[in-house]
Amino acid sequence: KTLNFSARGVTTVPGSNPGSITAGCDWDLENYSLFDNGSDLDQEDSLDVNTNIYSKVLVTGIYIALFAVGCLGNSVTLYTLVTKKSLQNIQSTVHYHLSSLAVSDLLILVLSMPVELYNFIWVHHPWAFGGVVCKGYYFIRDACSYATAFNIASLSVERYMAICHPFKAKSIMSCSRTKKLISGMWVASFLLASPMLFTMGQKYHGPHREKICTTIVSPVVLKIVIQVNVFLSFVVPMVAISVLNGVIASQLLRMFREKQQDNRICIVEGNPTMLSVAVEPNRTQSLRHGVMVLRAVVVAFVVCYLPYYIRRLMYCYAEFTEEGYDYYHYFFMVTNVLFYVSSAVNPVLYNLVSANYREIFFNTLRCFCVPCRRKKQRRVLIRHSTSISSNHTFSSNIIKETVY
Repeated sequence: KTLNFSARGVTTVPGSNPGSITAGCDWDLENYSLFDNGSDLDQEDSLDVNTNIYSKVLVTGIYIALFAVGCLGNSVTLYTLVTKKSLQNIQSTVHYHLSSLAVSDLLILVLSMPVELYNFIWVHHPWAFGGVVCKGYYFIRDACSYATAFNIASLSVERYMAICHPFKAKSIMSCSRTKKLISGMWVASFLLASPMLFTMGQKYHGPHREKICTTIVSPVVLKIVIQVNVFLSFVVPMVAISVLNGVIASQLLRMFREKQQDNRICIVEGNPTMLSVAVEPNRTQSLRHGVMVLRAVVVAFVVCYLPYYIRRLMYCYAEFTEEGYDYYHYFFMVTNVLFYVSSAVNPVLYNLVSANYREIFFNTLRCFCVPCRRKKQRRVLIRHSTSISSNHTFSSNIIKETVY
């Protein structure tokens, strides 16, 4: 009986039931098999996968749609954030994080998806892109995955500081420090992804010496690499995002329950002073909208990344039969679709941050689609206004964009 698997690092165990196999650790795209030299399995068939043609067509259609939406959304996002000065002024340091996030998502979609679609969905063997691309493919994708997770976490930190500690945020979160933080995150992402340069590589398989992109280290080393990757690129960011956004949501909900005008007594130059903080109706609506966006961020991160990392861990420790591995390959396609959904959906989630940003975003998109005349438009920017009346009443109006 011929076993048709795509599992890289799958080995037969001497003396074991030929109907079952023990799966060695694979890093990501399990599309090749490395069987023991003494195995009586057909070497060429061992590289095949029993995947329904309709499933391949469906996944291809989804990939093309995600590629188009993700590339368009992230490109317009990046262009808008870089060129629109009015948006930069309103968003303060937030636009640096959003630009970095758009870059990482673009790199994942442009450098990762086409390779995967060709050599891991349709043509399982031979590997068509050479040894350098084999190493670079995994390295770039993992580095961008780290960068995406770190950027989302850093955005949560920035929101937490801006909402829960606004005065500290103004002094601590300067533009120069934000640029250094983002640069440090990218350096850390490349360093954390560097094990892929030594973990993956091109090998020759079977009597026809077909090229395959597979693991070149022992299963023990690969397990360590996978576990560290899952912990640092998913567990830590997920905990940080969940905790920080939970605190932010609680803070915003608490503000909803407060009266629209809360009077307090404070001391100004030794005299009793009435402190009055008024929350505008538009501000209240913006805060309610902010809670919904925060929940969407956490849900999207978990839904898109959790199945992906579960599959990575599952492949390390699970034992597959022939039928079981065919089902696993379908699971592989589903989890990777969700992985790319994360890169395509980020512009949608983060474009909801600001009504001003959303307006500029769609104006830019219309200019790309239809030739437009550039008109100078005067934009009214809401500024912090502070006034002290004769009876020492202090009033503060905060712009909506400070929610993020």
